[in-house]
Amino acid sequence: MKRNLILFLKLLTSYIALTFWSVLLTVIMFPYQVFRVFVPKSKPGRPACAGRPGGSLVSKFVGVGLTVVIMFFGLMGNILATNTEVVNEPTLISTPDVKIVTKTTLQKPFEGAVGQGYHAFHKAIDILAPEGTEIRPIADGVITEARFGRLGWGTTMVVKHDNGLVSRYAHLKEMKVVEGEKVTSFQVIGTVGMTGWTTGPHLHLEVYQDGKAINPLMILPDFEPVKLALVK
Repeated sequence: MKRNLILFLKLLTSYIALTFWSVLLTVIMFPYQVFRVFVPKSKPGRPACAGRPGGSLVSKFVGVGLTVVIMFFGLMGNILATNTEVVNEPTLISTPDVKIVTKTTLQKPFEGAVGQGYHAFHKAIDILAPEGTEIRPIADGVITEARFGRLGWGTTMVVKHDNGLVSRYAHLKEMKVVEGEKVTSFQVIGTVGMTGWTTGPHLHLEVYQDGKAINPLMILPDFEPVKLALVK
């Protein structure tokens, strides 16, 4: 009961804070965008609306619309992110027949250091490694997705495991498997790359159970510190 109350208060606090800042941004930005439409900025040597008739005004209306849409979906995304429960118990994954998944039954995709951890806006961990490093699944399973150029994730694949567990591997350089293929934890399924939205080579690892995101660090063996990895 106490744990549920603490979780509720944390979610409520996050919801209020994110809503406040998102609404404040909208209040500030929307009038400015409207102002830009009706008071176009003039440029030296030519009229403010030079070019195709009506083109400048139309393009600015489109810009306002896109700005409002982006701010709206950003607000909704923040609200939804605060309502996703994060599992943080020592024994994290279980099924009705009392099968338990622990740190001794799963493995790391490879040896490396965690560059970015799991939080409300990044429901995954980023494992640092040189480009081309071999990746293995955290457990046996079936490849349910293997796609090139997926927006944000880049080249990515998804492995479905037992106990309702699913793992995603993103920013890959290459894939060694195909959709529908059964894989083992000893099998190389791909290599570390820089595809998608990334500023450096690393593996973006997401883990879900029964459709809910969970912190991979809670179920995988411990990773080495970043300083030690850099020395290597």
